[in-house]
Amino acid sequence: MNQFLRGTQHNLSSIDILWGLTDQSPQEEICEKAFQLISECQYISVSMVSNGHPESRVIDLQRLKDGRMIFITSKYKPFYQQLCKCPEIVACLPIDTWFMIRVRAFVKEVSEDQAIRDEYFEANPGTKLMYRNNLSAVAFFVLEKGEGEMFHLYNSERVRRVRFGFGGLTPWPLTYSISYQCVGCGICQENCAEQAIFKGSDGKYHISHMDCDDCGICYTKCPNAGTALLSRLEAYEEDKRNCDPVRFQPAVPTGRVSGHHYAQNCPGGGGEPGPGHLFF
Repeated sequence: MNQFLRGTQHNLSSIDILWGLTDQSPQEEICEKAFQLISECQYISVSMVSNGHPESRVIDLQRLKDGRMIFITSKYKPFYQQLCKCPEIVACLPIDTWFMIRVRAFVKEVSEDQAIRDEYFEANPGTKLMYRNNLSAVAFFVLEKGEGEMFHLYNSERVRRVRFGFGGLTPWPLTYSISYQCVGCGICQENCAEQAIFKGSDGKYHISHMDCDDCGICYTKCPNAGTALLSRLEAYEEDKRNCDPVRFQPAVPTGRVSGHHYAQNCPGGGGEPGPGHLFF
């Protein structure tokens, strides 16, 4: 049976749902938990783009004493050449049955750092033995900066998700948000697949993004979609074209997104959120 078929996990306490993490948890705490779980998995499949075509590799992702994630390859493998040309990887990995982690990161080669080489080979004597005839062929890469997300399908139709950034980067917002122009009709809440929309004390509706599946059903039902209920979907491709590849942040704001993330990272990119607006 497919282990990812939707099932039911009843009677979970708040501490059991996504290990107690919420959108109010510090970014450092979320990232630490993600890195801990990834390092426990160790062998993961990563994807990248090479000459316009998708590629998939399996890497042994480990953690250094300073907390950074590291992996190796041979300088004489195609993978090494691909990383030098496009130092960006994406990974999605299951944690048990109901949990998932997604990470998108830029990698940096640190092969000349002798302290890192010594630490890695001390922890992995078998790898050192394998490459004993030419240790200089081993290339070391760390996850320098990136963003990611953790999921928990904790009930038949309920998901909890939190996003994180590392290396100085902030996570991307979800696709849909409700603006200050909400008229309070409640149609979005009636049609929410995840019970993630609630009415605030201001009479307007808001999305709890940590409980949102980002499916867009609310947007298709809102009578004022485009003004009261906003979508980043149309701007997504433009955002990617305007994206600064070094920082993951749009270099030229599209001006079509409302939210705290854009207000902070893209001056002029999004209007001021209304009272009680939930930030990403």
